Amino acid sequence: MLKIAATTALFAALLAGCATSPVPIKNAVAVPPERVLAYQKDVPGTGTLSVTRDSGHTGSLCSVGLFVDGKVAALLNPGERVSLHVPAGSVVVGAAYQGSGICGMGADRQEREAIVTDGKVKNYRISTSGDGVLDILPTTL
Repeated sequence: MLKIAATTALFAALLAGCATSPVPIKNAVAVPPERVLAYQKDVPGTGTLSVTRDSGHTGSLCSVGLFVDGKVAALLNPGERVSLHVPAGSVVVGAAYQGSGICGMGADRQEREAIVTDGKVKNYRISTSGDGVLDILPTTL
């Protein structure tokens, strides 16, 4: 029990700090192709879901999984962005820490609904609060 408490405290300390800062899409670095796991083909009936992860130290030791309808679609590091071609209509986008060790002990996945229009781009950002909690929200940055 003491080991679990110590591990949890260590994880919280590593994630703690200032909240992350938004990164404008034009300044974000593209996620390398090997970390884009789904929704890569631009086909008729899809819209583009563009997601940028904030920069900053909070949670920066861990990759964040970007989920679309419960499926991991990409892994993002701080300051990175990815464009996914998802079916037009309502999709559920989510974000959660990925990996083993302290990264596997992160907060629950946060999810939001996104309405994607055929041939249009919908922009979201993944932020991390000072206490290490992720969120994924629409953005105009």
